[in-house]
Amino acid sequence: MPTLEDTVDFKVVTLNDLLDADVRTGVPVAADDKYKRWAFLSTGVAGMLLIALIVALVTGGGSGGGETSKASKEVPAPVNTSPVDITVGGSVPSGITLGGLASVLSGGQVIASGVTVTQIKEAPALIGKGKSYVVVAAVSNDDVGAVITAKGKRDIALQAGKLPKATPTTTAPAATAPVPIQPAPAATTPSQ
Repeated sequence: MPTLEDTVDFKVVTLNDLLDADVRTGVPVAADDKYKRWAFLSTGVAGMLLIALIVALVTGGGSGGGETSKASKEVPAPVNTSPVDITVGGSVPSGITLGGLASVLSGGQVIASGVTVTQIKEAPALIGKGKSYVVVAAVSNDDVGAVITAKGKRDIALQAGKLPKATPTTTAPAATAPVPIQPAPAATTPSQ
């Protein structure tokens, strides 16, 4: 029986040569034991690859894995505008297109007219399964305050096209005809 001090040189070129060298050392090894070791190793590697594949499929692996929204191409915003994200729900309103004009409404009144749609984003719905859409609108700096206020109150809608903006009306009191000043009646003296 060989001891640890015994050395045997084998020329090993392939994996089979290595396995055969193990057998030729004279160490009692069952003929199928070397195959069992490789079977365990290859089965373990295959199992780990299977787990990695399942994790990648479930989490949406790849370069875009874990992404929460898909965005369309972006159109440059006009000067003197600010971008405002407007959630429009499960579908984009008809007529709203990338680069097109739209109007922002609050309480049925137009608060910003002629805004440019610079981007349309697709995101997972907040409740249940499905999609939700967010439209990024370039709102003029004069109207951005009113749009942000309406957005905070959750009273905001988007409609395609450039609609006429609501003009604030003031109610003045009804005009009345002037009343002329009447002279005071003459004083009468009591008679005796």
